[in-house]
Amino acid sequence: MITSRDEGFRRRDDTPRKVRNGIRLRLKDEEIVFGWPAGPWLERVLSGFDDTTRSEGLDFARKGQTVLLNVEPARITSTVQDVSARPHELRIEFDSISRDDWDRIINSMAREARYTARLLSGDVSPEIAEPFAAAGLTLLPDPSQIHFTCNCGRSKCRHAVTVAYLMAERMEGDPLLILTLRGLFGPRFLERLQEARLLATSGVSRAHPIPGTAATVRSLPPVEESLETFWTPGPGLEAFKRERRIEHAPQALLRRLGNAPLDGRFPLVGLLASIYDSVAVAARAQLAELDDIALAASQPPPEAEPSDDGDGDD
Repeated sequence: MITSRDEGFRRRDDTPRKVRNGIRLRLKDEEIVFGWPAGPWLERVLSGFDDTTRSEGLDFARKGQTVLLNVEPARITSTVQDVSARPHELRIEFDSISRDDWDRIINSMAREARYTARLLSGDVSPEIAEPFAAAGLTLLPDPSQIHFTCNCGRSKCRHAVTVAYLMAERMEGDPLLILTLRGLFGPRFLERLQEARLLATSGVSRAHPIPGTAATVRSLPPVEESLETFWTPGPGLEAFKRERRIEHAPQALLRRLGNAPLDGRFPLVGLLASIYDSVAVAARAQLAELDDIALAASQPPPEAEPSDDGDGDD
């Protein structure tokens, strides 16, 4: 009986241990080519890596040797299985753009509609880097701004190459990750850009405009001067009723909060948005019904037509 202890079934000491359900590079092409920004980003990350290390890392990525891959603002953390029993822990960190610089970049982009339009459509083209350059910064990190830490004992190791290829493939499908890796979560960047664009084009914008009646409350006389008329409704009540359907930004709260950090079969934000829309439709239907009732009650009763009882002149 042949067992795994026999020579032909022994794993070589220089062969990495297999990973069940590991994160695997999906591209099968012999030559891996990524578009912008994933391609230039990958080249900057792998700057200074020798050809052998690059080849070994790419092989690891194709075999699925990565156990865990996590992306945070300005940081990638991962574990990659190699020859040893325990997987190696890897961290790739990027110098983060400061909060003040993000404000300058976003305000600069908000002044031109093309940036907002392209980013909202999912187009992260090279011209998106122009406002960064104008602020004296780079969207793509310089090699000196990239820092590797791995417990294998080498900084520029094949484990880093493995993670870099997997990250580039992920960025190919989600280009906003380039913003996350510069320090600001991609969807949050879009949200801030939309807000800045609204302010730049139409002044201060509110999700729910203040009704005209509520806006005049500050101009009312003090309560002690209105004791005799306190319980008497004024003309503002009718104005308030007429203004109850003021238009406002749909799902304003959900947009403000951004994506929910919960995994599931359906996106939580999308599910809540559908519920909010259904509630809004039902509320508008009830308001329309109440308006019809109020209109019918305000109409004078129809005059009774004279009945023909047969007593008239022949």
